[in-house]
Amino acid sequence: MEIPINRRSGYMPYLSPCIPILLFCLLTFFALPAQESVPPPEKTEEAPPPPPAPAEVLLDTVSAHLDAVKKESPVFYRQLERKMSGEKDHLAAQFLRTISPALTNPPAAKPRRKRETQPFYSCRLAENRILYLAPGILTPQAKTELKNILRKTIPQKTPLIGIILDLRDASGSDPLDGWNLFSLFSFGSEKEAIQREPVPILVLTDARTREAAEVLAKLLEHTRYGLCIGERTQGAPFPRRTIQSWRHSFSVPLIPEKLENLTPDALTPAISTAGTPRMSFSDLSKNKPVTKQSDPALNRARDLLLSLDTLNQKRRK
Repeated sequence: MEIPINRRSGYMPYLSPCIPILLFCLLTFFALPAQESVPPPEKTEEAPPPPPAPAEVLLDTVSAHLDAVKKESPVFYRQLERKMSGEKDHLAAQFLRTISPALTNPPAAKPRRKRETQPFYSCRLAENRILYLAPGILTPQAKTELKNILRKTIPQKTPLIGIILDLRDASGSDPLDGWNLFSLFSFGSEKEAIQREPVPILVLTDARTREAAEVLAKLLEHTRYGLCIGERTQGAPFPRRTIQSWRHSFSVPLIPEKLENLTPDALTPAISTAGTPRMSFSDLSKNKPVTKQSDPALNRARDLLLSLDTLNQKRRK
């Protein structure tokens, strides 16, 4: 008697050993807890290396140029090597002086003109519309005097059309005294200015404007709070210290951190005119006329302020 065979289960003898394995895999898969996908760890960006010092960049540039010369002309390169070996100290000193003439010895101080001894002179010109200021030596006391002068002048009925700051033959041993007086004219973060609204400031300079007075003129000119009229300044805004390096001596300007944007060279006025003759304080106090012959720099500054005021009045109309 034949036993019936189910044709559909013909492959069962082959699949039966695999069934337990498949069931185990399925049960294991569904039994595992759902896990959140963990992002790969972020790559930390490395901080960029600090820029090389200017001296290193300069040496690398010179070295690259010499390598190019050596590649094209080895004989000429050896000639340059011999010359640099014998004159390296002189070449280095000459190079530094080319970068900044301030490293050379400062100009000899010119003898001061005789002037009336008054720490801070002030008066009103052009029918009290222009304030004339002439500090002799810039000191901490000069700031107090200037503050008192401005407090007395600003509230007056006749409004100012401008200020003339006469720094001819002015000085001051501490360059920061120039910064302190500048704070009374500026409208920056310190808010020390007494004026509610800025007015044009014209600064008179000559070849004897130096030290703290030269710093004050530079600050007013560079910040555009003021405009300089007159002659080129002396070119000694900062004290200097002589240092010895190898066989050469250098005169190094000592620049305070607050004045790092000022260079230790002379200031060339925006408007060039003769700084002499100069009217005396007694003549100005007697209201003697300011003319081109008596004081060309002061006359030019006064005429410029009057012209600016005339233009402003026409604009208001």
